[in-house]
Amino acid sequence: MAFKMILAVNFTPERLKQLKLLGLLTKSQVKAVTEEEKDDTVGKVLGLTEEEVAEIAAMKGDAEEQTVEHTPEEDGELPPVTKEAIVLCGFSNQTVNLLLDAIRRGRLKNIPLKAMVTPTNISWTINTILQELNKEHEYFKNMKKKGK
Repeated sequence: MAFKMILAVNFTPERLKQLKLLGLLTKSQVKAVTEEEKDDTVGKVLGLTEEEVAEIAAMKGDAEEQTVEHTPEEDGELPPVTKEAIVLCGFSNQTVNLLLDAIRRGRLKNIPLKAMVTPTNISWTINTILQELNKEHEYFKNMKKKGK
């Protein structure tokens, strides 16, 4: 992908403004995800065609992903995730590090849920990715507590 985009989910207008400033730093667009778009796929919210999404999803076999492949649990009974989240598309490792460092040092300080677009999650809905990120966040938060 030739473009860089940050999908911003559950941000207040003030914090969205701060994120947009960081978008300038990383030369990336920032798109606020609306409540209505949370049932759309990540690819659709990014503005990709079904063909482009299929092409990226087909890269699963080509690229070795660092995470273990799994299918998210489909459970409509889970409460909605209201924590802030960012989904990064088209970022290099160097640019991700620049962005995360700028978040920590700047006025935003912390964004609890973060993900990169992958061939696996590009066809997930925003709600699904939020649920998965939230589970992961809670797991690591609990592990950190146990470690103390």
